[in-house]
Amino acid sequence: MSSISKSQNQSIQKSKRLCFVSSTLSNGGAERALSNLLCNMDLTHLEVTVLLLNGVVTYPVPSSVKIVDLRKRSPFHIPLCFILLMYHLLKLKPKIVISVWSFPSLLTGLAMFFTRSKSIWIPRIANNPADEEFGWKKWVFNWLYKKADGFIVLCNELRDNFIAHYPFSSGKTYLIRNGFNLSELNGKATQLSPDILIPNEPFMVSVGSLTDQKRHDVLLTAYAQLPESDQIPLLILGGGPLHDNLTALANKLGIINKVHFKGFVTNPYPYVKHAKLFVLASDFEGLCNAAIEAQCLGTPAVITSCPTGNREIVVEGQTGFLVPIGDPQKMAQSISKALNQKTISSQMRIDSERLVSEKYKIQRSVADMHSLIEEIC
Repeated sequence: MSSISKSQNQSIQKSKRLCFVSSTLSNGGAERALSNLLCNMDLTHLEVTVLLLNGVVTYPVPSSVKIVDLRKRSPFHIPLCFILLMYHLLKLKPKIVISVWSFPSLLTGLAMFFTRSKSIWIPRIANNPADEEFGWKKWVFNWLYKKADGFIVLCNELRDNFIAHYPFSSGKTYLIRNGFNLSELNGKATQLSPDILIPNEPFMVSVGSLTDQKRHDVLLTAYAQLPESDQIPLLILGGGPLHDNLTALANKLGIINKVHFKGFVTNPYPYVKHAKLFVLASDFEGLCNAAIEAQCLGTPAVITSCPTGNREIVVEGQTGFLVPIGDPQKMAQSISKALNQKTISSQMRIDSERLVSEKYKIQRSVADMHSLIEEIC
């Protein structure tokens, strides 16, 4: 728990109602970041409501936080979801509304416009807009974001890219990194259960949804290019729409017996902690929780030097290696280097935990969020 000053507490008391809008509180980086934040904030003088487009909750949430399900079970339910969102915003009249990533921000901005809400709206920018918001999307978000009172960004690079994409946001951004409770993280890494099967041999791990963004096809191609002696088992944790395609690719590449698709894992940390290497081939990120967690647990990483955030997570050559986007050959070379140079590997474990964990302590994120609440209220 972070300690906050008396003046901060007095300021927060004046701003009772805080509302977050998210897709779920399950199976996602933005959702996990919100859960971490809520579980570590001082909520004594805050009435916090989380409006969920789809009311699935698997991440922990304090009992004082009210959860509202907006009933989006498929795209056909979006109109109902939107009506319920407008209804609850009118009913709650929150002082501050924080939408946690682009789609909830789209619905929240429209709902606040049509209800003429006087709430302070702060979209949380989770990904580089240049990768997702172009064409008609950029026009819509440009119109909506001009109505926002500020923007939460996850890292310096993302802030620079967001301002370049939406110049009017200059001077209105707040840096709040995803924070992690390090003692809790290490505690979960020791919680073994019957469904957590740690290999008895060295292995590498990748954590991320099976979607186009994560480019598991590049990772599998890189793995297939490794010398046979470096093809230690690869565990891929995460579910998603590309599961069948990726399984077929692994079979085509002749590595299906060495690659293990574990699906979504509620507690991935024992796998990450015991892995010899964390690997990720994303085309883009906002600020990759999985990579931060791996580094905080002392696991060296080979990840793409993609926008945004990865270059702030991995210290090149010290806590891991950064490789170009979409380059399986370079990724294979860096994986082999990390696996075979024992001195580098052992020192990377020490440096990863020491350098990265300090930067992403949950106490920092909590203090930054309280400062934001104090400033805008």
